Amino acid sequence: MRLPIESARLVLREMSATDWHALDAYNRDPAFHRFLPIEPPDAAATRGFVRMCVARARERPRRHYDPVVHERGSGVVVGTLRLSLREPGVADLGYAIRPDRWNQGFATEAVAAMLTGARAPLALREVWATVDPANAASRRVMEKLGFSRRAGEPGAPIKPDRPPSLVYLLNWVPAETVSERAVQKTVEASRGRT
Repeated sequence: MRLPIESARLVLREMSATDWHALDAYNRDPAFHRFLPIEPPDAAATRGFVRMCVARARERPRRHYDPVVHERGSGVVVGTLRLSLREPGVADLGYAIRPDRWNQGFATEAVAAMLTGARAPLALREVWATVDPANAASRRVMEKLGFSRRAGEPGAPIKPDRPPSLVYLLNWVPAETVSERAVQKTVEASRGRT
């Protein structure tokens, strides 16, 4: 997957060492961490997170993509994304948008752009995500993007005093498995000519 990726309002780009300032500006807000598995970190922890993301971008083979998301017009950092490969073709997704940009469609737009940019280059078949059951907005993001809830697979609680997280899966059939002949057979079968 190649970064940057642009959408109508956003740019997803590699995180840089100086991004810790922008992340720290909203990372200490308790509202930001309401649905995240950690408590608000101090500046040193935010710098450490950014250093980890920058280092992971240099790993080969690359397994983790941690772009920062910023608005195209203003350049304001609105959040971060994470796509981590579990195995070839299977990834975990995470995203966090700053509270003053919630309910404006930024998470949906950013995740859609990342998935579009990652699907073919990473030969993705499955993308998994977990959501705190209380996070209705994040559940809507998953549904809008075609993820299905895996009711029989409760995830770990986001926080110790919370119920298990909801597990979502986006399952793609690799394009190369659908041959023209298979499509033709399906059409013929639907017409009763097998």
